[in-house]
Amino acid sequence: MQNVYFERERITVDDADFSEFCSHFREIPAGGGLVRNREGQYLLIRRRNLWDLPKGKQEPGEDIETCAIREVEEETGLHNLTLGERICVTHHTYKLHGEKILKHTYWYQMLDEREEPLLPQREEDITEARWVEKECLPAYLEGTYPSIVEVFTSAGLL
Repeated sequence: MQNVYFERERITVDDADFSEFCSHFREIPAGGGLVRNREGQYLLIRRRNLWDLPKGKQEPGEDIETCAIREVEEETGLHNLTLGERICVTHHTYKLHGEKILKHTYWYQMLDEREEPLLPQREEDITEARWVEKECLPAYLEGTYPSIVEVFTSAGLL
């Protein structure tokens, strides 16, 4: 079974029907990261007034792991992240210029050991980046995108 998010609504698509379901959309692969620092805090970004995780579209010729690291670095200003295990893949839909898009985001655990200053990527509408204690995560994730909650749940943090 695959969870697919339409705005804030989740539908479940049987694995046997997933390819057919996907054929009705332009599919976009993306990569993102759930970043932890040495203190055990987790990185959140604030984009369009919601707490989110850094992620972005895969570029031609780029493998998905490289995409995930690049996008996290671009959106947060961090460098030299250590890539960990894949957590999950989330699927969400949206419309762009009247076209139906289905984005598949591959989520990875990442570790930041250098403690660099966070620099939110303003041109991507990111207004803040913040390290959050594990026990405070539920308050930050109230009202955010359900696919982001799925990442934290899949990682065993919620």
